[in-house]
Amino acid sequence: MAAVDLGSTYTTEWKTRPETATLTAEVTRPDGTTGTATVDQAAGTAQIPATMAGRWRIVWSTDTGLVYTDIFDVWPTDPRFIISIDDALAGLNAGRASDQYIDDLRLYIAAATPVIEDITGPILLSTVTVTAAGGGSSVLLDWTARTVTQVSVDGVPVADWYVEHGILYAGTRQQLGTFPVGTLVATVQLGADSVPPNVRLAARELVRHWVQLGKQYAGGSGVRSDPTDEVFTPSGFAVPRRVVELCAPHEQIGGFA
Repeated sequence: MAAVDLGSTYTTEWKTRPETATLTAEVTRPDGTTGTATVDQAAGTAQIPATMAGRWRIVWSTDTGLVYTDIFDVWPTDPRFIISIDDALAGLNAGRASDQYIDDLRLYIAAATPVIEDITGPILLSTVTVTAAGGGSSVLLDWTARTVTQVSVDGVPVADWYVEHGILYAGTRQQLGTFPVGTLVATVQLGADSVPPNVRLAARELVRHWVQLGKQYAGGSGVRSDPTDEVFTPSGFAVPRRVVELCAPHEQIGGFA
C-alpha cells in the first residue's frame, strides 16, 4: 500500500516473523513522538491509528531478539491530486482495476502534481509565504500570485502595497514607495479555482505513461519509453513531449531541453 488516509487505521504484517515468537511493535509518529499499535500475535499483524500525516516508522521485535523495521505514509488532509482517481482510471482504460491497483494509482497522481506544475506554474490552490529583504521599492514573487493577502516587515503590517505582473510594489500605483528595512514577509495565494481541461489531459497522459512503464511493462514485452519523444522540465523531470504540448497554453516558464 502506497499510503493510507489520515484518520484511518493501518494494518501491517511482519510476513517473515518467526512463528513461535512473541511480537511487540514500537511505532514512531512523523513528529518523533510514540504512536500506538495493537498487535495480533496469531496473525502477526499490528493495527495503528493513522492520526498524523507524514512518514511513520514501525519497529517489530521478538522475545528472541530479532528486529524488523518498516515504514508507512499517511496522506495529508489534502493530498493535492491534480486529477481525480476516476480521471486517471479513464486515461488507463482501467475501469475494472483492483483495490490495490487504485491504491497505487493515487501515488502516481500525487507525484504528477509537482511535475505538471513545474511546467505550468501553480495550478492547485495553495497559500505560501514569501520572505525577502525590505528596504527596497519592490519584491519579485516566484510565481504570478492569485492574491496577496498580507505584507509585513519584522511583524509590522505594511499599509500600502500593490501587485502587478508578479511583482510586489511598495506604495500605491499613484505614488511608489519604499518598504521599511527589515525582513519582509508576504502571504501569497497561488493557483486557480479549477484545473483547465488541457492540463487535466496532460496529467492523464503523464500518469498513463508512468503506469505503463512502471506497472505494465514486464520482461521482453510491454511499453518502452522512447528517449527521443521526451523533454525535460526546468527542474529536470523527463516527460513525454505530448504532456508539454498539452500544457503549452498555460506554460509560465521556459527552460525546456
